[in-house]
Parts: sequence; structure tokens; C-alpha cells
Amino acid sequence: MLALISLKDVWDALTALGTVAMAVATFIVVLQGWRLRRDDHLRHQDEFRPICVLTPFDGVDPRHRRDELLTILEPSVPGFGTIEIKCMLRNIGSGPAINVAIKFRFQDMAGYTTDPWELSPLAAGESRGGKDNPLDVPVQFRNHFNSADFAQVPGKAWELILVYDDVFGNNFYSVHRKRPLQLDQSYREASTSELVAPMQPWVTLGKGKPPSS
Repeated sequence: MLALISLKDVWDALTALGTVAMAVATFIVVLQGWRLRRDDHLRHQDEFRPICVLTPFDGVDPRHRRDELLTILEPSVPGFGTIEIKCMLRNIGSGPAINVAIKFRFQDMAGYTTDPWELSPLAAGESRGGKDNPLDVPVQFRNHFNSADFAQVPGKAWELILVYDDVFGNNFYSVHRKRPLQLDQSYREASTSELVAPMQPWVTLGKGKPPSS
């Protein structure tokens, strides 16, 4: 009788282990299926990702002449000024860009950022602006940005920031910097001890909200 009870207990234990193993296997299969669906969804989103950039009219990064890309226009309305950008706005991605906006940030003004200027959606491959029809961006004067600051815009350490979304609601940004060198990454050459700074790319792309600096 004891032997029969022991065998039954063993059988029950094996049955319980088998049930647990089956549950674990089922969970793994479900998890793998979820990951595959997620990866397929992400790949599908990547196929329709917009990439909005500002390109100089000649398509070449002017580097040490980036300060020539902005021109200020005489304010025609009190409290507002207009900045002319000598670039084309292009969507070089594979999907449409919606909720497109452009704003300016000034590093030598404690990172002051202007209000975003909203634009209409930009289809894949579409471009706006040109030599005969430049991009004119209105800027509102506020307590920390007045007409005197506006007059100095071309000489300031500006950044042009594009923010936009894809059709799935993902946020993206493109940051264009005036400074041609990454001064915060400077280093000394081993052979000459000269201070050298790496080049600053004209545009930096990212997903999510743009960095604060």
C-alpha cells in the first residue's frame, strides 16, 4: 500500500511538473509571437519614417560660412520679427511628416528658444523654399527676447530645430547648428599639443524630443 501511495505521489509530482513545463513552453511561444509582431510593427513604421532637414541652396555645408544662412527682415508688425533662412526644407525620408514646426535656440542667451512656427505636412520627397522663395520664419518678441536681441540674430550661436511626427505618432527632430566645431569636445594633439576640436555636423537627427542643449 505504501509502495502504491509512493508511486502515486511520484506520478502526481511528474504530472504537476509536466503542467508547469507546458505552461512555460506556452508562455515562451506567446512571448516569441509578441516579439515577432512588435518587430514587424517597428519595421513597418521604419518604412514610413520621415527625415526633415534644411539644406543650403547649393547642397553643400558652408561650415565656416554658416553665419551667412540667416538674414533678418525689418519688423513690419510690432512685437514680431522675421528671419529668412537661406535653405530648402526637405523631407528626404520615406514617409510623410506631420505636425512640422521650426524654432530657434540661442546658446549664448542661456539656451533661449523661440516659439515653434508650425508648417503644413511635408510629403516624402517634398521640399519648400528656394532662392526665389526663401523660408521666412516669424519670431515673437518676449521678455527674454526683444528687438535688440533680434537685430543680433545672425551673429548669435543659433541652432535651427525642426520637430515633426510620423503618421504613427512618433516624434522626431533635426538640429542644425551654426558652430562648425564641437568646442566642448576639444582635445590636444599628441605631436604638437595644439588644441583641436572635431567638426560639428550640420544636422543631427534623433527620435523623441530634441535635447535641451
